[in-house]
Amino acid sequence: MNAYKKEVYSTIILTILFILAGHTGLIFVLFAPHGLKATFMGFPVHYIVPILTGWIGVVILTLVAGYVGNQLDEEIAKDREVDVKETTSVSRTYSRTTA
Repeated sequence: MNAYKKEVYSTIILTILFILAGHTGLIFVLFAPHGLKATFMGFPVHYIVPILTGWIGVVILTLVAGYVGNQLDEEIAKDREVDVKETTSVSRTYSRTTA
């Protein structure tokens, strides 16, 4: 059951991060100072920051989500194997005592 809780928490956290990364352009426009003339790598900051955090950030978050999801799936599979072994051993013991 602990792996399921981790999966729920990771889903919630990654969803929030996806929303923030995908809407960085809007957030940046809302809170950036007006008349910003700074540049980064030759591009105006108000163009390059949303691109880097939006497009590339979402790609990186997708990779992280896939890795975390696979780890949690393996942990859930191990928990199920343990549950099946415990259930079969209990049922064998019960069938021996009742027979």
